[in-house]
Amino acid sequence: MSFALISVHDKDGLEPLVRVIIEMGYKILSTGGTADYLRKLGFKITDVKTYTNSPEALGGRVKTLHPKIYAGILFKRDDKDHIQEIENMGVEAIDIVIVNLYPFKDTVAKPLCTLAQAIEDIDIGGVTLIRAAAKNFQNVAILINPSQYGEFTKRLKEGRFEIEYKRSLASEAYNLTNLYDRAISFYLDITRNDQMGVPSELKPTLILPMRYGENPHQHAGLYSLGLNERPIVQLHGKELSYNNILDTDAALQTLLEFDGNAVVIVKHLTPCGVAIGSTIKEAYEHALESDPVSAYGGIVALNGSVDEETANEISKQFTEIVLAQSFTSDALKILMKKKNLRLLTFKPDHSKTPMLLRTTLFGTLIQEPDYSLIQEMKIVGTANICETDMTELAFAMSVVKHVKSNGISITKDFKTVGIGAGQPNRVGSVKIALDQADKKAYGAYLASDGYFPFPDSIELASKYGIKAIIEPGGSVKDSEIIEIANKLGIGLVFTGQRHFLH
Repeated sequence: MSFALISVHDKDGLEPLVRVIIEMGYKILSTGGTADYLRKLGFKITDVKTYTNSPEALGGRVKTLHPKIYAGILFKRDDKDHIQEIENMGVEAIDIVIVNLYPFKDTVAKPLCTLAQAIEDIDIGGVTLIRAAAKNFQNVAILINPSQYGEFTKRLKEGRFEIEYKRSLASEAYNLTNLYDRAISFYLDITRNDQMGVPSELKPTLILPMRYGENPHQHAGLYSLGLNERPIVQLHGKELSYNNILDTDAALQTLLEFDGNAVVIVKHLTPCGVAIGSTIKEAYEHALESDPVSAYGGIVALNGSVDEETANEISKQFTEIVLAQSFTSDALKILMKKKNLRLLTFKPDHSKTPMLLRTTLFGTLIQEPDYSLIQEMKIVGTANICETDMTELAFAMSVVKHVKSNGISITKDFKTVGIGAGQPNRVGSVKIALDQADKKAYGAYLASDGYFPFPDSIELASKYGIKAIIEPGGSVKDSEIIEIANKLGIGLVFTGQRHFLH
């Protein structure tokens, strides 16, 4: 009976993985916090310090750096001399290594991070374990990301570990250590940044290969540039595609605008349903109600934990991806019945991406992300607007900020009822959003990502019964816009900040 060595910072998806590993006859070898976590879940654990008879040293800086550990990982299983040597050393085989690293990039991204704090979050033992296991990939499986757990447990149950699979795990492991070392090097070499914080060198590293891009004839892959990208944690489902990544990013970008029980449904990079509810289930139902036709085959992002009731509702609809902070065990049982449904988790406290890059035929555009929302909520019309109206208008603006320009969102009771996106003129987007909202537009709120250049959109909104409008202002015809809004009895708020999204 051989060991599985587990030492992780990120414990997402660990419990079901360990359960299967033990069922398949492996013993668990672990360190510090990981060992304590697994014991609390009821697992029998052997501490590394007990196995090596060598206590942790230097305040935890030295834990796994011991010959019994590395000999157990690195010995060749078909070499008689190696086998005899580890027997003489009293070493047991370590056939599975599950390690992820201290979150160095998250640490240094914090505004008040000191050099001493950054240095303490440089992982030594974890990197060494990963490199050792990856070196001996013919004999040892190395897992470095919870997104790998689903495929691994399936193969473990089937006893199916082709050499190419183990080689791919090793490749991913070395990609991780490469990225990790680059992040440390970049942090220590502060002279490599220009005034905007753009590194003088960007070295793409493949983190997720893909069958193809937007269309089958286009090659593609997901790469890290070392710019504090979020990790992808996949619990279940088939592999992610190029379009899946784009849509999931759009869903999460929108979701992070809201606190509490919020749900965003995205289709083709555009929110088609956004809602806040008293529960996650209620928020999901309201978001789906916004546009159930477009939601078919979409991405569902939930700002909280998916419980059994919510999972039952989600399972009634064809969905490509469900992204949430977490899933209860009952919810996972329900959703995992759909073998192709991708289940992803995210951490809401991840530090923000410092810059956005976009390639063109002329070069690469770089800009700061659009993290702010409103410069000033200024009531410019004469129609009465109360505090509740202002809150709903801010909600509507939070949604339209993530709608392709020209963007229009119509909301009511903190859920979208109409969205118009990507039209070459603003009134076109207004028409689409109002037609979708139909009777629900009466007493609703309309947000625009840019100013209204002409009164026609205001006049159209009035015909549908829109109560109040929020827009940036700044048009040379602002006075005409205010005048027509006053005449039609529509509340009007300027924010002083536009949110174009091309």
